[in-house]
Amino acid sequence: MSRAPRAPSPVAIGMTLHNRAAYLAEAVESLLAQSHPHFTLVLVDDGSTDDTEAIARSYERGDPRVRYIKLSSRRGMIEAWRAAFEAASATGARYFAWASDHDRWHPQWIEKLMEVLDASPSVVLAYPLTQRVDPDGKPLAKPARQFETSGIADRDTRWALLNNSDTVAAGDMVYGLMRTDAVRHAGIFREVLCPDRLLVAELTLQGEIRQLAEPLWYRRQFTEGSIERQRFTLFPPGTQAPSKFVPPWYMHARALWSVYGLGSHPRVKLSRAEAFRLVSGYTTAYAARHYAKSSVQRGLLAVLGWPRWIYKRVKHAVLLVVYGVLVVLRQIGLTPLIERLCERLTGRPRPWRWHA
Repeated sequence: MSRAPRAPSPVAIGMTLHNRAAYLAEAVESLLAQSHPHFTLVLVDDGSTDDTEAIARSYERGDPRVRYIKLSSRRGMIEAWRAAFEAASATGARYFAWASDHDRWHPQWIEKLMEVLDASPSVVLAYPLTQRVDPDGKPLAKPARQFETSGIADRDTRWALLNNSDTVAAGDMVYGLMRTDAVRHAGIFREVLCPDRLLVAELTLQGEIRQLAEPLWYRRQFTEGSIERQRFTLFPPGTQAPSKFVPPWYMHARALWSVYGLGSHPRVKLSRAEAFRLVSGYTTAYAARHYAKSSVQRGLLAVLGWPRWIYKRVKHAVLLVVYGVLVVLRQIGLTPLIERLCERLTGRPRPWRWHA
């Protein structure tokens, strides 16, 4: 008699790996120790060259919930995150979460976030407060950002809150627990800069975001991220990275308009006028915040400083040429001749000077 197939786990976690072997065991152990044990954990290795593979395969052998996938070469964050989602969601799980290979999670992380999603069908993303820690795991004095749209059924109101908020931390929110079908309808990770922010925006169009007022995730802080760094880490090595003159807000606007303005979204029904209003509002707010950043302003000032730099160099060169011409004219005797001619015409020596 054949055994009935096992029911799919309600939760699937996709963890992307890349050369963080020193922290990988701690990250995996904290997930395997969850109070809610019914989940699958897919480890997607994006071309690691350290001991990541050996550690990951040891967990795959030791726990049936763990599966290891090694990509043939380095693909970049976008492809790795998409691969992690596709492999993990193939189990049929209702809920999905991305995980990093260097953080750790509170034992009740899955349980408490699941309770939120189970109790509130309108919530598409649940995430906790974030406690940042240094590379040694010691807490950092950096307060967690707080933002949610829980209890707000009106889509336009949620959209306005997202656009106008100064506390949205998409890099934290994207590591929450999400409805799998909502993530898929939001494009997973689109090929843009700051894809996590775009994902959170598209989830906002579908439903509510709920934040638990508990630090259930400990995010290890290494260095500050930057848009310029993303131009090379998000995409496969050797491919054409987006130009530094293409800002993320423009890429988001183009993606949103192609999906919601020109296309037909299966869940978010918008007229072209509504799509234009939503996309333009998002783009305006995002662009304003983008150019308000000091790092971006320094880059702009550097670009705007080029005309002044060119002017000063050209002026200096012209003055050198004029000086050289005057020296040559005096050496060949033409300058004294001009001076005597001017003196005869004006009746005073060197009339171009301001003295008698």
